[in-house]
Amino acid sequence: MLATGRAIATECAATQTSSSGAGPSVAANSTRPDSNGNKPCADGGHAGITWSLADLVDELKRNNPQLEQAREEYLAAKLQAPQAQAIPGPQFSLMEQANTGGPFNFSRNSDFFAYYTLTQPVLWPGKLQLAGEIARAQAEVVGSQRNSLELQLVSQLKLTFYQLIALQDQLRFMDEDLQRLEQVKAVAKVRYANNAAAYVDFLNAQVSASSLENDRYALQKQIQTTTEQINSLIGRSTQEPMRINDPQEDSPKLPATALPQLIDLAEKNNPVIAGGESQIEAADKSVSLAHKAYYPDFGLVLGSYSNPPVGISSMRMYTVGVNLNLPTWFFEKERAGVDQAKAQLDAARAGQLSNQQQVELNVPNAYHGLETAIKQIGFSRERLLPQAQMAYRLALTAYSNNGGTAFSDLLTAQSNLRDTQLALLQAQNAAVQAYISLVAAIGRDPD
Repeated sequence: MLATGRAIATECAATQTSSSGAGPSVAANSTRPDSNGNKPCADGGHAGITWSLADLVDELKRNNPQLEQAREEYLAAKLQAPQAQAIPGPQFSLMEQANTGGPFNFSRNSDFFAYYTLTQPVLWPGKLQLAGEIARAQAEVVGSQRNSLELQLVSQLKLTFYQLIALQDQLRFMDEDLQRLEQVKAVAKVRYANNAAAYVDFLNAQVSASSLENDRYALQKQIQTTTEQINSLIGRSTQEPMRINDPQEDSPKLPATALPQLIDLAEKNNPVIAGGESQIEAADKSVSLAHKAYYPDFGLVLGSYSNPPVGISSMRMYTVGVNLNLPTWFFEKERAGVDQAKAQLDAARAGQLSNQQQVELNVPNAYHGLETAIKQIGFSRERLLPQAQMAYRLALTAYSNNGGTAFSDLLTAQSNLRDTQLALLQAQNAAVQAYISLVAAIGRDPD
C-alpha cells in the first residue's frame, strides 16, 4: 500500500507498467502530461512509477547485488556443516604379488597373489560432532553479517530517501524566497520611478534574485546525485527517472523507552552482537576440538588375499585389523593447536567486547542527536520563524511606505527569513537521520 502524500518527480514523469510485476502499480502508457503537468521522457523511458519508502525497501531487498551476494555466502556457509560432520569415506586398495608367471596367469600354480583391503577411518568420539557445531556457528556469523549488511543498506536507503525529500523542500523554499525577492524588486522599481529610492536598490535586489537562481543549479545537481544513489541501491540503472511519494510525516519523537533500556535492547537485537556471540561459540568449540587432537583416530581394516586372484577353486585367506593415527611426537602440533584455538577464543571475546562498546556509544549518540534536533525544531518553529516572518513583513511595509526602513535592512530581513526556513528544514532532516541511525544501532524500531 502506497503512503499518502505528495509525489515528487526528480526528472521527467510519465506512467508505465512494471515489467517484473513487482513494485508499485501504475497506469497505462500515455504521451500526455499527467495531472501535475509532468511530461513523458523524451528518450521513451518513463517516470510514472511513484515509489513509497516501503516499496523502495522491498525493491532493495529483492534486487540489491550486495544483499544477493551475502545471501548466497550464507547459504554456502550453512552447507559446510553437513560436510564437516560427515563420516569419512572408506578406502579400498588392491595389491598384486607375482612370484612366477605373468600378472594375467590365473592358474593355480602361478604363485600369483592378490591382496584386497577395505579400510574405514573412524575419528575419536566427539570430533565429528564438534566439527559440525563449529561449522554451524561459523555459518551464523556469516548470517549475522548478512543481517548487518541488510540493516546498513536499508538505513542508507532511508537516509537518502529523506535527504531527497529535504532537497526538494529546499528547492520549494528557494522558489518562495525568489518570489519574495521579485516582490522586493517590484517595490524598489516603483520607488525609483517615483524618485523615492536610488537605482542601486533595484540593482541589489536583481543581484540577490540572480544569485538565488544560480544556487538552484547546485541544488538540482544534488537532487540528481541523490536520485542516482537511490537507483543504485535498489538495483536499477542510475539514470532511470524516479518519482517518490513524500509521506508527509511529522518529525520523529523520542522513543518512549528510556536510554538504558534502549542500550539493553540493542545488545539483544543488533546483528553485530549476535554475530559476535556466534564467533565466540565457534571459537570455544574449536578449543574443545583442539583438545581432542591428543586422542588418536583409528581405522577398521578388512582384508583378503587369494591365489589365483580369481576363480572358484582359488585359495583365500581373510584378515581383520585396526590401525591408529597417533599424535605427533612430543605433542608439539597438538599443543600449538590448543594454544592457537585459545588465542582465537580470546580474540573473539575481545571483539565482542568491542562490539558492545560500539553499540553503547552509537545508541546514545543517535539518541542525543535526535534529542537535540527535536529541541532545534521546536525553537525554530515556535520562536525564530515567527520572528523572522514578522521582521520581513515590517521591513517590506516600512520600505514600501516612503522608505521608513533602509533597503539594506529589508534585504537583511529577507535573508534572515530564508536562513530560518532552511535551519528549520535542516533540523527536521537531522531528526529523521538521527532516528534512522538509532534504529540501525538498536537493530529494530525501538517502538
